[in-house]
Amino acid sequence: MKKIKTSNVKKRICIILTGAMMACALMACGKDKGEDVVADEGNVVQEDLVEFINEELPAIAADKNNALSIYNSYFTGIDIDNDALVADLKNNALPSMETYISNLSAIQVDTPEVEEIKQLYLVGIQKQYEAMKMVVNAVENQMPDYLVQAEALIVEAEIYMTDYEAKVVEVAGNNQITINSETISSGAADENAVEGTVTEETTTE
Repeated sequence: MKKIKTSNVKKRICIILTGAMMACALMACGKDKGEDVVADEGNVVQEDLVEFINEELPAIAADKNNALSIYNSYFTGIDIDNDALVADLKNNALPSMETYISNLSAIQVDTPEVEEIKQLYLVGIQKQYEAMKMVVNAVENQMPDYLVQAEALIVEAEIYMTDYEAKVVEVAGNNQITINSETISSGAADENAVEGTVTEETTTE
């Protein structure tokens, strides 16, 4: 199989995929370092959201991070080794994404608000997975049109991730949860950007 040169389309796939997946790396934390987060008594939405972002998403993130690392490693130079790309995506990146999607789907949440957040995120991840598969099909079959379809899937994924982030902000604001972040953007991610944190607001009597 011949080597192919990266096109603008493939470069955009790499950049946007990085941004969309990294933008979801929000973490919840307590008031002080090492302190457990305890939701206000009776506020089940607050407790549900903090648990989802602080505990459940980080617990399964390794597979997603592995898939992303493998995928992006092939877009750092001018030429791409087609054989290596297809083999690594098929044998490593795609199975990792499948495991991640399965684990994400299995997460149980307790409130409609957090279920909506979870579903927006899940669909965004599924779109990213389909885009990765489309890239494999494009390379295997030498079909440039498939790369255009892959880019379209990534654009759709970014829309879902933007909606996911907006919903997190909305639900957090309605339930006394503070999001501390320098960036919560779904665009091209800055590798040095500080990941968001979610903390519960407390009041003193």
